[in-house]
Amino acid sequence: MKIILFNAREDEKSALKKYQDENPTIQLDIYNEPLTSESAQYITNEYDAICVSQVKEIPDEVYYKISEAGIKVFATRSAGFDMYKLDLLKKLGIRLVRVPVYSPNAIAEYALSGALYFSRNFDLIQNNVNNNDFRWQPSITSDEVRTKTVGIIGTGNIGRVAATLFKSLGAKVIGYDVYQNDAAKEILTYVDTVEELVPQCDIISLHAPATSENYHLFNEELFKKMKPNCILVNTARGSLVDTKALLNALDQKQLRAAVIDTYEFEGPYVNKLNNIEDIKDEVLLQLLKRNDILYSPHIAFYTNTAIDNLVSIALNGAIKILNGEEAEGEVKL
Repeated sequence: MKIILFNAREDEKSALKKYQDENPTIQLDIYNEPLTSESAQYITNEYDAICVSQVKEIPDEVYYKISEAGIKVFATRSAGFDMYKLDLLKKLGIRLVRVPVYSPNAIAEYALSGALYFSRNFDLIQNNVNNNDFRWQPSITSDEVRTKTVGIIGTGNIGRVAATLFKSLGAKVIGYDVYQNDAAKEILTYVDTVEELVPQCDIISLHAPATSENYHLFNEELFKKMKPNCILVNTARGSLVDTKALLNALDQKQLRAAVIDTYEFEGPYVNKLNNIEDIKDEVLLQLLKRNDILYSPHIAFYTNTAIDNLVSIALNGAIKILNGEEAEGEVKL
């Protein structure tokens, strides 16, 4: 069985070597380049599956090249798959497999850390220290998390771990999900709508997928319902938040701060060394400049455990499909 893998990052090399050592019967041909029209030249009919991990758009001609080579399985080393052309994969009869769960703790811990950063006023404290102001003063006092209400939107694997972490600090945790589950009910109290959740919360942590129904879920109207001291954390998908509306809401003091790990138009910039003059996205530039936004380039997942799991689960999912077995991560197209 032969698999061709693109966009192998430096941080994945240890995980890839480990996988190859543990699976000597699988031939894995690894390319550092992302999957593009140029790198697609390496795709031949000797391969059974292809494995990628990228947010950069893959041209239509590459999907046709994959199909023409007879490859029937497309594996992504990620949980998200909205960056790929699902209609085209379906048309070409190519099955898609993702990594449904790789390390919920990684993302949940990041969400908690970001919330604590603003909840304990680290931004204000650091600014004072940078100006040699070491005074104890009311502007930098804070409330403890156990006095706060935390809202979790999306109560799947990651959302439940995040809820558990916040609850372990004594917070009251409420949640919203289209599909409520019994495991979450042991940790949090469900409400019926997002509009009901938002006004109650001091911290809101997003863990929902990107769907047409929740596109720009957090918009101008919803921001108006937030507590002025509320902290919004998005470690899920960028399209959940209308970023221009978020910036306006911060200017209007409709919320305290935001932790933004996923930005709707991050594709051209994430996981690259960018010169500031090359960043043409004015909204992104505003995110980078603001002290009341903690921006990070889609790295909430970024732990050694997560990287190992992303590699092994994606490849094993492809192999299961090729062997005629059911793969938990297969996306029904």
